[in-house]
Amino acid sequence: MQKILAILNKYSILINSICIVFWLYIIYENYKASQEGNSFDERKSYFIIPTLFILLSVFNMYMVEKRKRRN
Repeated sequence: MQKILAILNKYSILINSICIVFWLYIIYENYKASQEGNSFDERKSYFIIPTLFILLSVFNMYMVEKRKRRN
């Protein structure tokens, strides 16, 4: 378990960056689909969850930097 946590701590910024790119891609695809179908009002809720995950990843990156500065 300690090895897994060490790897996650070491590569957490990279992992969170990949997650942010993934969620931005999901938002872009939802936006493109809503523009093609003219259903933006119906699909507004599809943008909330990816945005929350992006904010969570940014918060995790902030906490990693804060932990590194403290040590």
